[in-house]
Amino acid sequence: MQLENRCVIAAGQAAAWQLLLDPPRLAPAIPGLGELTAAGENRFAGTMQAQAGPLRVNLAGSVQIVAQDVDKGTARLILEAADRRLGGSVRATVTLQLTALAENQTELTICADTNFGGRLATLGQPIIRRKAADAIAEFARNLENILSETGETHAP
Repeated sequence: MQLENRCVIAAGQAAAWQLLLDPPRLAPAIPGLGELTAAGENRFAGTMQAQAGPLRVNLAGSVQIVAQDVDKGTARLILEAADRRLGGSVRATVTLQLTALAENQTELTICADTNFGGRLATLGQPIIRRKAADAIAEFARNLENILSETGETHAP
C-alpha cells in the first residue's frame, strides 16, 4: 500500500531537518511510540501502540535511516515491526522530503511503501489511510511544540 501524507511545520528547513534525523529527540513527537533505544549506527529499536479500526496493536520493531541528503532535504528509512499477540506485521520503506516554503515554514512529505501482514492486512485501506492522516497531523503539532519549546525554529 502506498501512503503519502503532508504537513507544514512552523520551523525553518534546517531546524526541521536536525530534529527529524535525531530519533531520540524526535521520539516524543511520534504518536503511540513507547521506548526507543539505539541498536547500532542509524538504527533504533522501539515499541508502539496504535488503534486501527477494531484492532489495538502493540508493535515491537526497528527503524533504520538508510540514506540521507541534507542538500535535497530527503531521507529514506526502513521500518519493520510486528505484534506477536495478533500475529500481524508491518514493513515500510519511508521517504521523507522537506521543502522550505518560507523562512519559518517547511513542508514535510512522508511517502511510505507499506506492506502489512497477518491480521493487520485485514484492515481496509480507508481505515489505514484515515489513521495515517490523523497520526501525521498529530505528529506535525508535536514537532512544532518540540521546536518552539527549544527555540529551534531557525537554523543554528
